[in-house]
Amino acid sequence: MRLYKIRILVCILCVLAFSGCYYKPHSEAYQRLYSHLDGHKPKKKNIIASDFYLILLVNARHLDYSDGKRLLKTIRKHPSDGSKNGDVGHAWILLKGVVNGKPWMIEGGHSGELGQFQPRYFDGIMDRIESGDANPVGYLWEVQRDGFFQMGSGGHRPSYAIKVDLTEKQFLAILSFIDPRHYDYPNYALFGNQCATFVAAVAKIVHLDLNCEVTIPIPQSLSMGQKTFYLWSDPSYSQLTLSSPDILEQSMMQAVEEERVEYALPFYLKSKRATCILLPNYF
Repeated sequence: MRLYKIRILVCILCVLAFSGCYYKPHSEAYQRLYSHLDGHKPKKKNIIASDFYLILLVNARHLDYSDGKRLLKTIRKHPSDGSKNGDVGHAWILLKGVVNGKPWMIEGGHSGELGQFQPRYFDGIMDRIESGDANPVGYLWEVQRDGFFQMGSGGHRPSYAIKVDLTEKQFLAILSFIDPRHYDYPNYALFGNQCATFVAAVAKIVHLDLNCEVTIPIPQSLSMGQKTFYLWSDPSYSQLTLSSPDILEQSMMQAVEEERVEYALPFYLKSKRATCILLPNYF
């Protein structure tokens, strides 16, 4: 019952705190992090649908990574559109090629944290708070065991997309890399394998280096009303480095500006409606 009351309190406070009209952060740190959005205007080009190509896609929610409190606030109410679905963004790929003379198209990414085998990250922290754990935030370092290859976009609409033409050899290398018999999809972690790291790893196969990491300071305690929740006593839990769709999007934009890749969001949205998708039988 005590844990139930704590969660109800947290939910009430979050609704009260984030239900106002103003949701976009105005700190200098936040403005610096997303200054690239104001000046980025990719040139519109007619992209040719070659036989082999890779599209990297991201749905960036433009969260505030200044510290743990601000991150939670922007997760609760997104700075980009004010939505309150708790979405942290997503990243995925679309791979197009030819196998045995037939066209192949695979779209999907690495997803997880369904709560099937263990508590989700937020629930795990709350469980540890109730049990009196000295470092309840340490649950963020746990590996979830319910990861999987999620077909399609997972219900996400991309905020940005880039395209890279491939050789047949590169196409087969990526196809082998994402094969569930080779890639460790079941293990999903904030600090390890997840959607943004998956996309960055695929990009590296075609010699495209994309950054996706960000380090977030974690406050030692959180005060909610008359209650104070202590998150850590061990300083090793005072910050968390994880991969983020927001940082990935910024790196993708830079690659377009440097003309290392093609801007492909309009191309993706148009071709997705008109193309038949064939999938390997091992997915």
